[in-house]
Amino acid sequence: MIRNSLILAALLAAAPALAADKTAPTDTSAGAPVVQECLISRNILQSQAGYDGKWYARLRDRTWWRNTMECPGLAPRRALVHTSPIGSQCRGDIVQVVDFTMGGVFFGGCGLGAWERIDGPPPRDQPPKKADKPGR
Repeated sequence: MIRNSLILAALLAAAPALAADKTAPTDTSAGAPVVQECLISRNILQSQAGYDGKWYARLRDRTWWRNTMECPGLAPRRALVHTSPIGSQCRGDIVQVVDFTMGGVFFGGCGLGAWERIDGPPPRDQPPKKADKPGR
């Protein structure tokens, strides 16, 4: 009986550590960006590519997150196709870039990076184009 009580007490003490998941912020110190390894897919209300080549997601709690993966095929009006058996979008997951406005043209695959929380929606304007040098 005492042995069972000790096992139960040990399990209760360890429960918070066992319940920790990858969706918890990795750094919450003052001034440091909040970074997560994963976002739960069912919490994503909106996602889009920005003109800056980054992928943005808005969650149910109205927070915005940016994924800074290296993906040359990513552009506005293109979508990321993601399949996950665990229902999360995590760092290292492979996604496919598809343009459904062009009939589903495939633009390659990329690996997701970490998710960084940002203050608001992605920039709406295109970055300024580089001016040609005079004389050319």
